[in-house]
Amino acid sequence: MEDVKLLKSISLFKGFSTTELLSINMSAKSKGYEKDETIVKEKARGDGLYIIKKGKVRVVKTDSFGDEHILAFLGRGEYFGEISLVDQAPRSASVIAEEDTECLAIKHTDFQNLIAGNKEIERKFYKAFSIVLCERLRIANENLTFSQEISRLVQELEKR
Repeated sequence: MEDVKLLKSISLFKGFSTTELLSINMSAKSKGYEKDETIVKEKARGDGLYIIKKGKVRVVKTDSFGDEHILAFLGRGEYFGEISLVDQAPRSASVIAEEDTECLAIKHTDFQNLIAGNKEIERKFYKAFSIVLCERLRIANENLTFSQEISRLVQELEKR
């Protein structure tokens, strides 16, 4: 029941009933990771959603020069990998345990089985995914605009 309470507190599961959250929880498996252990590796095939039960992780992306850039730190109640439930495309970043961490993992096949048996859960998941993707697209657009403004300023300074 503790895991259901956790799910209930996460925005991704907003609007889900307790019964639906119980079904989702039954599809999830708890797994522990030690400090500095890689949970998901950039460019590896996506295999599912991870919800942090305890601990902290860092999300890192490697650039074309091989340098790692920290994109985010995530803690209890935050999640990653949700898009792989839909497309199983390669991971866009690595996620590494910053400290001993425990996650609830919902694998792609378990998710597919869950939504095949419950169209209401499927509808709610895809609605929630849409909202998450819209939020991330807005942030990406802001970051791109900011990056372009910085480039323009650098070019203007170099002309002087």
